[in-house]
Amino acid sequence: MWNDSETNSDFIDYQHYVNAVLKIINNDDLLPCSIGVFGDWGSGKSSLMKMVAEKYESDKDVLVIKFNGWLFEGYEDTKTVLMGRIVDEIIRNRTFSEKASKLAAKLLKKIDIIKISGAVAKYGLGFAAMGPAGVAALSIGDVMSKLKDVDYDAYIKQMQSKDDIDNTVRNNIQEFHQNFEELINETNIKKIIVLIDDLDRCSTDTIIGTLEAIKLFLFTKQTAFILGADERLIKYAVRRRFPEIPGDTTEVGRDYLEKLIQYPVRIPVLSHIELTTYINLLFTKLYVDIGEFDYIRENVIKEKNIKGFDFIYNISNAKDFVSTVSTDLEDALILSAQITPVLSVGLNGNPRQCKRFLNTLLLRYEMASSKNIALNKRILAKLMLLEYFKPETFKQFYENQLQNNGLIKDVEKLESYSNDVAPGTDSKLTTDQEAYLQDGWIKNWLKSEPSLKEQNLQPYYYFSRDKITGTSVHMQRMSPEAQETYRKMLNDSDAIKAAGIKECTDLNSGDAAAILESLIEKVSQNENQSGENIALKVLFDFCKVRVELQSQLYIFLDRVPEQLLTISAVTWIIDISRGGAFEEKAKEIITKWSNSGNKNLAKISKLKLKQL
Repeated sequence: MWNDSETNSDFIDYQHYVNAVLKIINNDDLLPCSIGVFGDWGSGKSSLMKMVAEKYESDKDVLVIKFNGWLFEGYEDTKTVLMGRIVDEIIRNRTFSEKASKLAAKLLKKIDIIKISGAVAKYGLGFAAMGPAGVAALSIGDVMSKLKDVDYDAYIKQMQSKDDIDNTVRNNIQEFHQNFEELINETNIKKIIVLIDDLDRCSTDTIIGTLEAIKLFLFTKQTAFILGADERLIKYAVRRRFPEIPGDTTEVGRDYLEKLIQYPVRIPVLSHIELTTYINLLFTKLYVDIGEFDYIRENVIKEKNIKGFDFIYNISNAKDFVSTVSTDLEDALILSAQITPVLSVGLNGNPRQCKRFLNTLLLRYEMASSKNIALNKRILAKLMLLEYFKPETFKQFYENQLQNNGLIKDVEKLESYSNDVAPGTDSKLTTDQEAYLQDGWIKNWLKSEPSLKEQNLQPYYYFSRDKITGTSVHMQRMSPEAQETYRKMLNDSDAIKAAGIKECTDLNSGDAAAILESLIEKVSQNENQSGENIALKVLFDFCKVRVELQSQLYIFLDRVPEQLLTISAVTWIIDISRGGAFEEKAKEIITKWSNSGNKNLAKISKLKLKQL
């Protein structure tokens, strides 16, 4: 298995991105600067930033500061946390003169003043005498009690005077900026590089607060700020922060970000070729000596740069790089050739999601080995692909093999039809089997090696019980973008809900399958329904735009307890299936509902069947 955190070991050939960032930082004429390292969740932003930081490890004149706003979220004001962290790092890492000590003390004091200035302005002058520590210690009850003693007449006079609170705050901002620059000069720091990571995981207020802190307080000579984030989520935060601005809110987010980020460096999704080399290097790391692996990795990257974009490191040329290709490595590279094409499309070339898929595969394999159960990795991988991308079919096959001693009934027939070869005797297909073959993804999956004919799948499903029992692992699989889209889809506002449904078209197949399972779980958690079922309606709307998941919707509707369904489900299923590949399956489900114990559902089903 592989560590899921950032690394400074380049498996993908990110050196040209690293060099681009270094060229900006090393040009004094471009400082101060703000650099945005933009890419999807799991695309390698943190690793790229770590590679940049590594270049300055031996340079005593350069101070590299790492800041993760997500870790501090909810504790303090983001702006003052970031400001305080940077000043603390300067104090910790430099030898101070008497002047530097005084400057640092001034900065720390101003941070405290800025931190409490909002509270003073909000609650009145009666709080001002308490000082930073006093205000920080107040509970809500204390605040309400103190409000009784506030002299609002004096407060109004103070606000109208030249020394009002806003002027005080503005002066502190200007002085902080000046003192900060003086402290850098006094401590002989050539450059300060601040790496701000995981910004796209933070709330709207934290994101905006961090960006404002950079521009208002810290953007001084000799500083470079590198922000790693999903650009789309930052733009979304800006739109949420300024909803009152008229016009196209997309442009508002874009314009705001362009003003704050001078140099965007965008990491695209990996192509199929790049992902193949990445996954094969991961497997190679498992089966060769660590010293040899670094040599192999460097040579693979070097060869890629010589031969160009079409170069692939795989089983066909592994012997050119590895001194001895072991049986385990050879098997792993064969496995990679089988699953990488699906992961490349389904997970949109995302390195982290691919690594997590492979880690889960190896974890299950090792758990089986510890119980002296020998699993075939290729069969395990094939089933896991079904689990990830067609979860309802995966569950249906689970129930099928339970009733058939571990064998999927009629799988040989399905595999024959998927290869356009009729099996001969007893070749008639059930409606469910026809539905499988109407789904192009499932048909290709059935076609792929290895065959599941006469394979006992009980041990494979045993180690997939976390999925079968319905624990909320699908939410953990979603990227932050998918989680945000999912929350929008379930919002009370029809406009926000519609926007979420629209955004679903841009999600990769893995995220889409995880959202499907989350919606199905939400529908299933409702024991009794009265009126409209919001989650069920969203599920239909979702499958209307993600057509490739409609087969999974019909499987769910065929097995869901009918008391969970509203009468509108009949209209919805007719609407989504009309003229499509699953029209006959939909009629079969409505016929089943017409005999349901749910009297209202049965009544409307019978009526609709007559109309059909």
